[in-house]
Amino acid sequence: MRGRHWGFWAVGAALLVAVGGGWLATSPGAIDPVDASRAAGREATAATPTTEPRPVQTTAAPDGLLTSELIAVFDRVLSEAQADSKATLMARAPALLAKYLREDWRVRALGLLERYVDMQEALQALQPPTTPGDPAFLRRGLQAREEVRRRYFAPEEIEGLFGDQIRQDHFMADKMELLANGNLTPEQRAAALAQSEQAWLTPEQRAVRKDAVAHVDVMRQTQALDARGATPQERFAARNEAYGYEVARGLATLDLENQEWNARLDRYARASEAEQAQLRETLFNDTERLRLSGALAMRALAAAPKPAGQGG
Repeated sequence: MRGRHWGFWAVGAALLVAVGGGWLATSPGAIDPVDASRAAGREATAATPTTEPRPVQTTAAPDGLLTSELIAVFDRVLSEAQADSKATLMARAPALLAKYLREDWRVRALGLLERYVDMQEALQALQPPTTPGDPAFLRRGLQAREEVRRRYFAPEEIEGLFGDQIRQDHFMADKMELLANGNLTPEQRAAALAQSEQAWLTPEQRAVRKDAVAHVDVMRQTQALDARGATPQERFAARNEAYGYEVARGLATLDLENQEWNARLDRYARASEAEQAQLRETLFNDTERLRLSGALAMRALAAAPKPAGQGG
């Protein structure tokens, strides 16, 4: 076991593994007595493949233990255990789980952890992608992962522990297919992407995605404003219209900070080697001095002429 270093522990449930189909048959590990009654249900579920659930509306009380946070706890336990075998891990796990979970959840969590370890071992045996980035391979990989999950966890456990990641994975598969489809116009692709986002992602996931996309949009707008030499007033007006007053004001402050930083870099870069030693101490604080070499290297890289035929 030591030679394998139990490397899957660092992977967690968030990793997408695109494979060419099929999986290695292995037996589930010991199941916690609290969950033993679910074993027959899991076997029946595995025998009849089904699509894992999209966001569901339910009136049942949520199971406080079955959340994605428990997977994060498991990954911390796996890292902290520093075990070279499953037996060692399971011996150390109760004390580690006690750091993160309330007492009435720990016995049940221990059984879930053992099945999580077994599932990760089975996932490692899946065939690796032969064509990374191919949407078809990604789809087959998602299907294979779903089949493995169903061998170790009941449907309600899959939904609670992995549901958010499953929905995110399927949305990303949709996105890859849409980006690879050359028959779609930009408008059609955007509409289909919005429809997929609405279908797969929870409101919370959509909010996170909206924030991430907004950051990319701000960066692109700033690059466009820089390229045309927009005045501070023009920059503020464009940002205010796109993102609102508070964001525009914050970006204007960031502009001033960047200008001041670049002015100091200019002064330092123009100075002689002897002067730079003094300016290093007077122009920059301790944190900035750590950034100085990297910032100058990035400037030099950006200013270097590009090889013929290479786009900007």
